[in-house]
Amino acid sequence: MIDPNAVDVALPRKEYEGEAARPAQSYWNESWERLRSNPVGMGAGVVVLLMVAIALAAPLLSTYVTHHNPYSIDLSATFSMPSKAHWLGSDEAGRDTLTRLIYGAQVTLTVAFLAVAVSLVVGGTVGLVAGFYGGLVDNVLMRFVDVLLSIPAIYLLILLTILQPKIGPIVLSTSDPRSLAVIIAVVGWGGLSRLVRGEVLSVKNRDFMLAARSIGASDLRLISRHLLPNVLAVMIVAASLNVGAVIITESILDFIGLGIQPPTASWGNMLTNAQTYFYHSIWLVLLPGALIFITVLAMNVFGNALRDAFDPRLK
Repeated sequence: MIDPNAVDVALPRKEYEGEAARPAQSYWNESWERLRSNPVGMGAGVVVLLMVAIALAAPLLSTYVTHHNPYSIDLSATFSMPSKAHWLGSDEAGRDTLTRLIYGAQVTLTVAFLAVAVSLVVGGTVGLVAGFYGGLVDNVLMRFVDVLLSIPAIYLLILLTILQPKIGPIVLSTSDPRSLAVIIAVVGWGGLSRLVRGEVLSVKNRDFMLAARSIGASDLRLISRHLLPNVLAVMIVAASLNVGAVIITESILDFIGLGIQPPTASWGNMLTNAQTYFYHSIWLVLLPGALIFITVLAMNVFGNALRDAFDPRLK
């Protein structure tokens, strides 16, 4: 005989089984969903990608769009206003402002992203090793980081740019964007290492780490396969926030004459040149300053959106 109450009992169970049958999303998929649901953060990310695309396409844009070379001088067109020949005017040497802004984006963003990448490698490695091994290794590395952080960064940057130290056969000269990026990274990796170390300390004694250690996993495997994936989200968020800070730092060094040197264009040295000719053309000040402002703001907003997306406590 069929129990008439069996249907009533089965219905909730069927709904429960349907919910249980849904595939669980991974941490990265959930983070992407949270990021995608943030329209302001996604808009800032689009702005950043647009700036990067412009920087990468600088040779093509100068050839097929602006039709000017960033170094060509035309003394008959100095301080020209925006026109068909020069869409955003020209500077004191008759060089096309738009073309120099495009190539300036290439230099400035190269310095920013390369400096952050080097900081991630150095600071992340030091933080992982210090947090994982602890004891004497942790004390030595963290005391070195404390000394590095206790010295004002601008003094270290000025000292390194003046001394131009060597790394093997390579001379770190600020006239080269890659060398300038390394100099900025050498000064700025300390904060990231402390952040990574803190995350490692909160992860290394969890059950999955103890289980991996109990079956004989080596230290290298524990660090690379278990610790690193768990602190990678924090490193990505820190890197995205540091890009804007590096852009400001590079612009400051350019402004005081210790960064990228003319005729190579960067947004910082374009501002430096413009302070002399401010009364001749306000565009020379407003345009590079506006690009620095927009890019740094977009990177900071996007970094905050990444932080909100990767933080499981905000789920």
